[in-house]
Amino acid sequence: MLGCYSLNQHQAPSESTITVICESGTVRCEIHNNRWMWMERPGEAWHEEPFGPAERDAAFVAQAHAFLDAIDGKAKVLCTLDEGIQTLRVNLAILESATKHTWENVAYT
Repeated sequence: MLGCYSLNQHQAPSESTITVICESGTVRCEIHNNRWMWMERPGEAWHEEPFGPAERDAAFVAQAHAFLDAIDGKAKVLCTLDEGIQTLRVNLAILESATKHTWENVAYT
C-alpha cells in the first residue's frame, strides 16, 4: 500500500489531500473540496462522494477532544504508544531522506 498526505495549512491555499493506493484501487479525500473519491481501475473516471463542509479547525478540535477524553478515561486512545513511536520513526526517516536525498530504512518493532 502506498499513501500520500498533503497538508498546506495556514498558507495560500489552505488545502488537505490524502491519497491511498491499494491493491484493488485508489481512494482520495480532498478535505478542502469536501469530497472523497475512488477509482478501481487505471483509466476509469473517479467516483465522487461529497461530504458537508466543516470548520477549518474541526479536525484539530476533534483530535484534542479525543485526547482529553482518553486522559479522563471516557474513551479509548486512538493509537497506542508503540504506534505513536513508529509514526515518529517514519516521520524522522522522511525528514532524513529529504535532507540526504537518499532512501531511508525504518525498523518496525
